[in-house]
Amino acid sequence: MTTNLLMHADSARDPDLFAATGVTIIDPFAYLETDGKRIILTSTLEADAARRNSSATEVLTGDDLGLRQLVREGMEYEQASLEGVARLLQRFGVGEVAVPPLFPLRTADFLRDRGVAVNVDREAFEDRRRAKDETALEGIRAAQRAAEQAFLRLRELLGASTPDPDGVLLDGEVLTCERLTTEVEDTLRAHGCGGPPPLVSAGPKNAFVHELGSGPVRPGDSLIADIFPMHLASRYYADMTRTFCVGPAPDWLTHMHRTTLEALKRSTDAMRPGAAGIDVYGVACDVIEAAGYRTERTADPDTVLDEDFFHGLGHGVGVEVHEAPGMGLGSRETLREGDVVTNEPGVYRKATGGVRLEDLVLITGDGHEVLTDFDYDLEIRP
Repeated sequence: MTTNLLMHADSARDPDLFAATGVTIIDPFAYLETDGKRIILTSTLEADAARRNSSATEVLTGDDLGLRQLVREGMEYEQASLEGVARLLQRFGVGEVAVPPLFPLRTADFLRDRGVAVNVDREAFEDRRRAKDETALEGIRAAQRAAEQAFLRLRELLGASTPDPDGVLLDGEVLTCERLTTEVEDTLRAHGCGGPPPLVSAGPKNAFVHELGSGPVRPGDSLIADIFPMHLASRYYADMTRTFCVGPAPDWLTHMHRTTLEALKRSTDAMRPGAAGIDVYGVACDVIEAAGYRTERTADPDTVLDEDFFHGLGHGVGVEVHEAPGMGLGSRETLREGDVVTNEPGVYRKATGGVRLEDLVLITGDGHEVLTDFDYDLEIRP
């Protein structure tokens, strides 16, 4: 496979392009790596910022490739942009490129019509983002500290509440998942983070895992909070989940929580360079199955598994909240030094709700480091 790498997108939305350049540009531009060079082709408007802030060794504009003249002669701007990518490759003698899976089809077709071999290479681009350098780790740690502050705020609010037959009361009103979500988002913003809405779901609804959460919080319910903030300055994510219960937890919830916590601890202990993701997942499954719950590896293949432990154990975290490597039944990857991954076993029942616990783990040269610094206490006694 060629070592010439090409991207054509805007780095405000494309994670591969942002990871490669380190600069946020809101309009599409081209980026080429070839023969040790890292070249950006962008507009004159963005060129100075790219020269100051990006990792590129060279920054070109459309003027350098004669694109302004093409527009003067009547060519549409978008067509001229495509012509610019072709001229960029021609300038550096590149006839074959590897591109990421999200590479624009129109650009690929245009280049192929010009005789360029365009090959999608998902693994090459995933591999580039897996090993986190100090800049990435600094951003991830900042996002993680913000997540922990948000969980402290959740615990503070739940602890200040009063159990009531209609729900949990706070300041004389029924406490809702919506209010808790707002408090989480406010706390994250105060610590320099944003990102997708957190999941704060109480009762049976949280068995749907990615349920955003709505309605009242009730005593004795499981409340799953899954918070995955993006550190705005660095654009790196963290990811963390805890399960709470206001007042005494019922036996079913205590059993689920104890099982999930044991699965989390044992599978974390198995994380090290060279460990296969499917094997780490298997350690968690061993604990969960021994406790009487089903997993994807034991469930009847002819039956839909949408309760118990029915999702993967974890995933990579970086400039996207979900990225390589994965740890689950279909994982064929091994962990490497520099990976930052989640570990998030869970057990769920639709009639009651469930439990999920999630830590963020850095794979080190001789093992791992848990980046999450927060306890796993289930019960909150107001």
